[in-house]
Amino acid sequence: MQSLLRRPLAGGRRPTSSASVHLVRHGSLCPQTPPSSTTPRYHLCPGASGYTALEPVTQRDFGFPYDPAAGFRVDDSGRTLSAADVVRMLEPFSMEERIARIEAVTAGRTFSVVPVVEGLYDMGNVAAVCRTADALGYGSVHMINKTDNKYKLSQRTAAGADKWLDVRVWDSTAACVSAAKAAGYQVLTTHLTKSSITIQEVDWTRPTAFILGNEKFGVSDEAVALADACVIIPMTGMVESFNISVASALVLWEAQQQRLRRQGRHADLSEEERLALKAVMLSKTVKESRTVLSELLSRPAPQWQSGIIKQTAKKAEEYEAGRQAKVGA
Repeated sequence: MQSLLRRPLAGGRRPTSSASVHLVRHGSLCPQTPPSSTTPRYHLCPGASGYTALEPVTQRDFGFPYDPAAGFRVDDSGRTLSAADVVRMLEPFSMEERIARIEAVTAGRTFSVVPVVEGLYDMGNVAAVCRTADALGYGSVHMINKTDNKYKLSQRTAAGADKWLDVRVWDSTAACVSAAKAAGYQVLTTHLTKSSITIQEVDWTRPTAFILGNEKFGVSDEAVALADACVIIPMTGMVESFNISVASALVLWEAQQQRLRRQGRHADLSEEERLALKAVMLSKTVKESRTVLSELLSRPAPQWQSGIIKQTAKKAEEYEAGRQAKVGA
């Protein structure tokens, strides 16, 4: 393992807590019910892509999904690492160009605007939504599965875009909308009514989730009833609707440009959040990253690192003692 490193490892903080997490890879949809929720959700199950993505100890459905202070689970034994430690240990296994790219991407990310696709039907169009979201700096795409997983498969792909996004799938429109509103998001549906407003009239600087209906069914009556407002994309031609991939691109572009005009920036992650996202992206860059981290933690420290390891361990013990004292107070 040591021979694979391009540069030596430096000291860093050790993990302080752990909890159950799940692993996200490319693949089919599998049911998942978090301990804190009675509403089943789905996550992407193992596929053939070969990468393993670290999931945080705690996560949120809307907003920035990873808690930077909670750390990441390394293996099934319960060991965790901070985002800084994950970055420190995985960077030597990545090309410098890829690291620079990841840093540029995390600096341009936002989770404040979330596209939600209701009714999984054509997975090619869903993949196109993911690709557009990633390209325009959005970090998350949600999907509401209302078709009992009988969705239309497609040869088109997202060019790996979904690998870099927080993709969540719900089995209930009500549950998705409720979670969004609980997190402080305004919820919009792309639907034509007498009271619909244009996407240019929406305040995209507010946390916003917008629901797109699929080509076969459109948005559901339930989504329209639960939404805060219905929005439309102005059209001047003979056609009356856009393909979902085109509609999502137009909405996401308008949201990005308005955010830039109104607040001078599109991205809004804190330094700690960018570091946590960098750790997640590095774990998706390095194949079998969980195995790599576990091996690095298990192997004896090189002699030249022993002093740093002892100092780090002492600081970690002091930090843990202080944290436990605050919890008990």
